[in-house]
Amino acid sequence: MDTEINIREKALETLKKIIANGGPTESDYQDLEFSLGTLAMDGQQSSLVTQQFAPVISSCDFLFDKCSLMGHIRTKPYGYAGDFEIIERIYQKRILKEDYRRWDTYSLKHPAAQAVRNRKKYFKTLLRNKLTQNPSMTLLNIASGPARDLLEVYQDLQYKERLETTCIEMDANAIAYATAVTAPFTAHITFIHKNVFRFQATTTYDLVWSAGLFDYFDDKAFILLLKKFGTWVKPGGEIVVGNFNDDHNPSRLFMELFGEWHLNHRTEQNLINLALEAGFHHNQITVGRESEQINLFLHIKI
Repeated sequence: MDTEINIREKALETLKKIIANGGPTESDYQDLEFSLGTLAMDGQQSSLVTQQFAPVISSCDFLFDKCSLMGHIRTKPYGYAGDFEIIERIYQKRILKEDYRRWDTYSLKHPAAQAVRNRKKYFKTLLRNKLTQNPSMTLLNIASGPARDLLEVYQDLQYKERLETTCIEMDANAIAYATAVTAPFTAHITFIHKNVFRFQATTTYDLVWSAGLFDYFDDKAFILLLKKFGTWVKPGGEIVVGNFNDDHNPSRLFMELFGEWHLNHRTEQNLINLALEAGFHHNQITVGRESEQINLFLHIKI
């Protein structure tokens, strides 16, 4: 027991030293990960936050300034985690304040941040493959965020390829930002300011895509929305839904302790079971993943 206490005390001191130095250098990354893992081991994370970790957090100025990556995530200036601005900063590896460079560099190198960038690549590859098969298609993009991924899809369109996109987004700030980002292709992109649960489609689409949204839903809401998606897809079309992987997210501890960014992680089998509960059949369902294995993608062929 004394040995365990000593290890935890040493981990806490290591963490305090890294914070006092203005954040980790690359040579500190392994020590920082080990310290966080040690402090949260044995399922003691909830008590740790209130007893030991809260004073540590309060000493981290960067966590209370939205100019830092984790500070933005923690303070939630738009009222929710994972907003369009933070996704864009992860995409662009953007550092806003030199004082926070060490922490932001560490945050941007974390596996979850790379997985978000991989999610953009997954989306682009999916659209490229579909457009190769069908050069004229329609897309319903749910919770479209900064729309950087969509811009890059349009920039890569080949001769005679045509993509008509409808984006559903509940954040008016995200729509304003995304409209500017995608301005060269405004004739082919429509933004609708709506909560997706209140949206009623008046047509059907070749692809319904949603990544970075279902992680915030409980299973009941997940199933309800998936059922609605099924009515919005053309015969021969597809639904693709992203979700963080409960079996593998090395960044989860950092996200939750520093950023208070809590997601509903799910396993591949969880996603399959939810699709089955929504009324789809086994032969319609597959699950893909990006190279970090952190983001899973539920595919449902209609």
